[in-house]
Amino acid sequence: MNNVYKLIPISDGSPCIILHPKQRKLLDATRIKTTIHFGFHKTEVIFKQLNTIKENEIGLSNTVIENLRLPLEVDYEISIQNDEIIIGPFIGVMITNSHEKLKKKVNKLKQIKKLEQIKKQYRLVNGVVLALSVEGIDENNSKVHGFLYNPSTKNWVEGTFPFPSVIVKRTTMPSDSKKYLKKLYGRRFFHLAGINKWKMYQRLHKNPDLLPYIPKTFLYKKPTDILKYLKELGTIYVKPISGSSGNGIEKFIAKHNQYCVKFRLTRKNETIHFSSETELLDYVKSKFKSKKFIIQQQIDIEIEKNHPIDFRIALIKNQSGQWEDIGMVARKGRKGSSVSNILNGGRMQNARSLLLTLYNLSEAEALNIRQKMSEIAIKAAREIDKYDTIFKSGVDIALDRDHHIWLIELNNRKPYLKFSRVGPKSTIKKARKSRMLYAKYLAGFPKEKKDSDLSALLW
Repeated sequence: MNNVYKLIPISDGSPCIILHPKQRKLLDATRIKTTIHFGFHKTEVIFKQLNTIKENEIGLSNTVIENLRLPLEVDYEISIQNDEIIIGPFIGVMITNSHEKLKKKVNKLKQIKKLEQIKKQYRLVNGVVLALSVEGIDENNSKVHGFLYNPSTKNWVEGTFPFPSVIVKRTTMPSDSKKYLKKLYGRRFFHLAGINKWKMYQRLHKNPDLLPYIPKTFLYKKPTDILKYLKELGTIYVKPISGSSGNGIEKFIAKHNQYCVKFRLTRKNETIHFSSETELLDYVKSKFKSKKFIIQQQIDIEIEKNHPIDFRIALIKNQSGQWEDIGMVARKGRKGSSVSNILNGGRMQNARSLLLTLYNLSEAEALNIRQKMSEIAIKAAREIDKYDTIFKSGVDIALDRDHHIWLIELNNRKPYLKFSRVGPKSTIKKARKSRMLYAKYLAGFPKEKKDSDLSALLW
């Protein structure tokens, strides 16, 4: 039920909800006596009918409005779940830690991007959207002090409200506050959780369906580990477990008892040759002092000579709570580089044309591989999502010379970086809306699920 309603206060001695007789969908979906939910507040009501109520209005007795602390300056949607009514959506967005800082931000003529996004996307969600600070959380009384967005005046209204149904974290928070909200809300407190590469590998490795697509990966513990895996695998990558954008990645090569390392430094490709194992180990000792690295087998993705090629698939959680593939691009690394990342000199390319030309695939073969890549990416996102509530991800995936698919990693913080250059225009539009639409789903306002059509996947 996506109809939008105005709430009308009614002077009635009993706690009631009053509908127009033509609002059959609402009347048929519930019992004569039911419970209304608004955020963490709820109250019992009885149904009544009244001809003077308009079809786009819902009457509520004053006692119900007061008990639920319902703001009347916004439009609401109604969701029926288990014969009970949810009025909302009711979404809180955690903007900053300090209430005073938040107050300054909402009163500025030119508002920060986070607040502007709420304004632009309000009509996607309707209901109550609050801008919150950590200081505004009243744990003892289950209330929040913050700012309500009024869509009629396009202004922010300060007030005290019940705990919302969902909180979207958009700022760093003290660990005790984060822990409290996570315990209270569970998966309805969500954000773009970062995850280090080793933890990611451990989680993905638990899913047997993903094992054929995961490169051999080991945790770096001591310098001799590099030598051990070089002798075993021939070529390895050493990656910082918390690195991003391809920074800090080094490629070690062993050939005919000779060793070298390749990496990028200040936008240039560098190579160092070692005359002995001792020299190699001395380099490793000096370079990897923190021990926070993983060692990974090389995947043969230099399909075009000296250019590494991989792909990024854009995923979002939609308003049905399902992972959705919204586009894919190819990335071609700079000549001689060990990484394909755009910030390290790589270039975005159209994924379809690259599969057809460099991999010499037919249209049918390319589509089949695209579908398989999508299935693997979504399985991987679901696995990571078991531990942290995430709503979007950029999945890096590769195709080797034998057309075997490899799952490289998932990027949750900047999943669609530079995607708009060659990706479908609809990808960025969908990605920008995903946070609030997924929050709407978590608030109890899901969109009807549709079977995914893999043949309609975007390039």
